Amino acid sequence: MRRYFSKLRSLLSRYPNEFGVKPESFAEVQSDPSQTSTRHTLTIQSIPDKFYFLLFGALSARLKATTGVRLEAVVVRAISGGIGLGWSADLKRSSWVSRLASDPWVRAYGRLLDGVGYRSASFSGPLTCLRDWARAHTLWRQLQSQDSERPLSLKIDGIEVGDLLVDSYLRFRPAPRFDARDPFVRRLLVQAVKDVRLGQRYFGRVKPRWYFTSYTSYLEHGIPVRAALQQGASVWSFGNIHVFGKQLSQEDPYASPNYARHRADFERLDNPEVRLAIAREKLEYRLGGGIDAATSYMRQSAYGAACAAVPNGMQGAVVVFLHDFYDSPHVYPDLVFDDFWRWVCFTIEVLRAAEIPFFLKPHPNQIALSGAALERLGQTYPDLQWVPAGVTNMQLADAGMACGVTVYGTVAHELAYLGVPTIGCARHPHHAFDFCRTARNRDEYADMLRSYDQPPASKAEMQRQALAFYYMHNLHGEGDARLLQQAFVEFWRACNTAQMTEASVLQAFQTFTTLPAFGRFITTLEQADTASTSGRTS
Repeated sequence: MRRYFSKLRSLLSRYPNEFGVKPESFAEVQSDPSQTSTRHTLTIQSIPDKFYFLLFGALSARLKATTGVRLEAVVVRAISGGIGLGWSADLKRSSWVSRLASDPWVRAYGRLLDGVGYRSASFSGPLTCLRDWARAHTLWRQLQSQDSERPLSLKIDGIEVGDLLVDSYLRFRPAPRFDARDPFVRRLLVQAVKDVRLGQRYFGRVKPRWYFTSYTSYLEHGIPVRAALQQGASVWSFGNIHVFGKQLSQEDPYASPNYARHRADFERLDNPEVRLAIAREKLEYRLGGGIDAATSYMRQSAYGAACAAVPNGMQGAVVVFLHDFYDSPHVYPDLVFDDFWRWVCFTIEVLRAAEIPFFLKPHPNQIALSGAALERLGQTYPDLQWVPAGVTNMQLADAGMACGVTVYGTVAHELAYLGVPTIGCARHPHHAFDFCRTARNRDEYADMLRSYDQPPASKAEMQRQALAFYYMHNLHGEGDARLLQQAFVEFWRACNTAQMTEASVLQAFQTFTTLPAFGRFITTLEQADTASTSGRTS
């Protein structure tokens, strides 16, 4: 009962009980605006996360000071309000609870915020609700008739929502595998139809100059992004710590950076051997059990102290590195499988049919629900061989594993440095390099699995490419851009560690926002938007 009273008190509070989530946090970021009125609007995503609250507030305050833009927020809380089924989850997703939960975050911006653009969980009239439900039901039937052997695709008024639908189902149902026949899919489609309608109407009417978002996956993030792009807004995502701010496009609406030129760009750098040596030092720190900036999201390292023995039969075997079944799979484009469950089942069946020895290794940072999914996988395939959690990837390489299999994991370049090739099946960060063979469809993927013992390059070349990738992915950048990205990571860490304090959060926030590079980013953002706008109108 005490827990419920605490929840109710937080819903009725003026501001969220989170470090730094209050109007005063932006006092030092704001300055006198150069103009008091403007035709332009800046729209930001409002989510209950202090990191993005502070980040978007700081960016908005600076843009208000330089351009005088009107600031509005899109409140995306709806399906994300609850996890699972039943009356409790439905209550948390309801319009009035969503309003109570999101209002403190809106109020915390104070006078910086000029208004709310729209709310995903807003009230709708009975006729509108009926039309949304009827359309969602028709779309649900269409989904069930699609070929399950191909990646799911579904458009609503020109906006692709198929990938967003799958990700939301896995996370909020929750379930390890997407099931188009599940009535919960229809529930998600009702929300998708509503979000497309609200997003197109808002971005089409207001025509904001910018839209800032955290992530681009799930219905709640992805639909506003795609609606804003469709209506011509300049959309920026800040959901990837490897780069501070990425301008999105209709061709590339993903928060993940574009890695296609990593290899070619490295080859054009001067002093490549010096850069490879720097990368070697950093990567070996990770392989020694350290959590570096690139893996700061992980609760524990895959290379921690070994506390279990490598199972027999590892020499010449394939190791399948599992992902968290409930995580968003569609963070990269060109995913061959809709979810990680279909991927691992397909992988198991191909390897078994070809009589290739293989082991499965669970993800080191999977959520608790994944334990049940692993049990289900073991029941489906009783003779599976598992790598104990205490075995490190370095042990596996030393024991003679022949190949690693992943969808898009960081393990690909880590294993390449250890002389082990990998196979992937999405446009992942490594796809420009040889050490990871990347399939574009299921037939290619099956062929690669069957030819697992054909290395794509020598061990020395794979190691060099792994270091080149690590450098470009984690260390490349000069001057302002590098300083800003490092401060961005430190700010993220301050907001997402168990040892956080209000002082540490605000100190990291102040350090980040007072960098000259932060102010120059605002200028660059304005110039990039002006240039792209001129290009569209010429």
